[in-house]
Amino acid sequence: MAAAALTTLLDAEGIAYELLPHDHTERAAEEAAALGVPAESVAKTLVLAVPDGYVRAVLPANDRLDLQKVREIIGVSSKKVHLASEDDLQRDFPEFELGAVPPVGGRRDPVLVDRTIPALEEIVFEAGDHDESVRLRAEDLHRLADVRVVDIREG
Repeated sequence: MAAAALTTLLDAEGIAYELLPHDHTERAAEEAAALGVPAESVAKTLVLAVPDGYVRAVLPANDRLDLQKVREIIGVSSKKVHLASEDDLQRDFPEFELGAVPPVGGRRDPVLVDRTIPALEEIVFEAGDHDESVRLRAEDLHRLADVRVVDIREG
């Protein structure tokens, strides 16, 4: 069960959460629809390959990532920050299904959270697979990771 890598961390940190089973989805907007929640309350996580490893970028399901903003925030050139490949994800995030890496759990990577996320009371994100999500208080994400709140959305 892919969610175990996430729920073990949540339990160890004493974070209250709710597991939300749903129909199989491939995109965060589909996840929101399957759960009957607004897309703004569902956070998608994009894993970015950077020169010294990975950074996880977290933003609302209905927004697009601005890679140039990320490059400026972490201070590297344009060719050195890109979406992690499927091979990278399978090799370095084996505890999660491909395309379902949550903001935290497994490896301890830096996490860039879009500035709109902390304004939410609760957030929902994939629990490590495409059939289950987790809901927790948005502010609890800061207790779980090396989080920087920044503007990383397009527009």
